[in-house]
Amino acid sequence: MLRIDERLIHGQVALIWSRNLGVSRIIVVNDKAANDPIQTASLKMATPDTMKAIVLTRENAKVLFADPRIQQLDSLIVVNNPQDARFVTEIVSGIPRVNIGNFGRVGKAEEKKQYTDNLRLSDQDVADLQAIEDSGITLNYQIVPDQQLIAFDKLISKGA
Repeated sequence: MLRIDERLIHGQVALIWSRNLGVSRIIVVNDKAANDPIQTASLKMATPDTMKAIVLTRENAKVLFADPRIQQLDSLIVVNNPQDARFVTEIVSGIPRVNIGNFGRVGKAEEKKQYTDNLRLSDQDVADLQAIEDSGITLNYQIVPDQQLIAFDKLISKGA
């Protein structure tokens, strides 16, 4: 699964989603985080000892995901914005679904439309998410696995 969460690795991702999915590693694709040694270290520290965290730039993600051995590993890919999610879905084949979590609370609120308490999207965000869905990948919003799942098209149609 690919998850969009502006906090990247935190309790919901490290404990709840990773256990629910039964993954052995969390792969973060984000240029800013990968180029910041302190943030990279913090993300790795937030990952349970039973898992491996990898923090990659987009360029390094291209190399990793081009290796066929990565398909054999149970991984959760995490990005912090729809643009990086679209990038990942364009370079990685076989992603079954993209899960939208917490996103859009940081930044200029006037440029984003509120869809839920934890989700605000700009027109560009919606366009990137729509491109993902148009590629045939299931796209939904769900904060944690035991919460109601909302399909992307229903989420967008009920936006404030």
